[in-house]
Amino acid sequence: MESEDALMEIIVGTYEKFLVGYILKMHDDKFSLTPSFATEAHLQCIKCVASSNKYLVSGSTDETIQLFNMKTRKEIGALVHHNGSITSLEFIDSYLISSSEDATICIWSTNNWQCVKTLGGHKKSVNCISIHPSGKLALSVSKDKTVRTWNLINGRSAYATNIKKVAEIVKWTPDGSQFVVACNNALDIYSVGDAAVRLTINFETKICDFTFIKDDIIAVGGENESIHFYDLNSGNLCHTINAHTNRIKALKCVSAIDEKFLVSASSNGCIRVWHITEDKESLRLRKIAKAQTGNRLTSMTVMLKN
Repeated sequence: MESEDALMEIIVGTYEKFLVGYILKMHDDKFSLTPSFATEAHLQCIKCVASSNKYLVSGSTDETIQLFNMKTRKEIGALVHHNGSITSLEFIDSYLISSSEDATICIWSTNNWQCVKTLGGHKKSVNCISIHPSGKLALSVSKDKTVRTWNLINGRSAYATNIKKVAEIVKWTPDGSQFVVACNNALDIYSVGDAAVRLTINFETKICDFTFIKDDIIAVGGENESIHFYDLNSGNLCHTINAHTNRIKALKCVSAIDEKFLVSASSNGCIRVWHITEDKESLRLRKIAKAQTGNRLTSMTVMLKN
């Protein structure tokens, strides 16, 4: 390993319309966050960001998706198709999936940035989308109080599940055998087989984001300063860290140099990176880097460095 390695680039979206990037570097076993770029990407608040190994995209309440080539570090255009705020963005292979308050989901080809399919079915704003690890299925949750499953091979809705409450976030587990839906301060864990709630975890505040440490351990952040870790098999709280001084807006668990890291972003502009050590009995986190962006953070994505 070189004396200094760039491990990942953390990009955050902000209420102030900026995209801000930081590179996590390791030098002689010490870590640091170094500013990499900042750009005023939108006319209004940024709501979501996503990245592939080449592209960075951001979605805003200005109803546009801005595109950046992170190899050349250049802005390459904007996608203008939705008639509402952009709520969620995800890459899968050579496609970008977007959702909007206009109740639609769009599938874009990253080869020519054309919209190849618009998925309709929800009656109200689509709040979040999640792509199955296989790339063949997607989930979406909406203000219409449904979870929809989409077949991405034929671009059609497979089925819809009524959930009796508005869900803000949906994510597949890493192994694709379950999915987790966040509604206000509760996490509902669904088994794929019968699309039924297997377990509910009640969080102490409204949930802003969650990420998977592994298939059966989830890290949850919300309207307080702590990150809570739960066992998805039992629903038990297995660890808590006092992470920030304000609400936690975004969480992302990533692996680099054969190590596992948790990145957390707070609404007051602070980004923290934690090194994770785990064994069968315990989970330990050590804070290794911190940056203060000076902005109100809304969203985050992480690009690993080769």
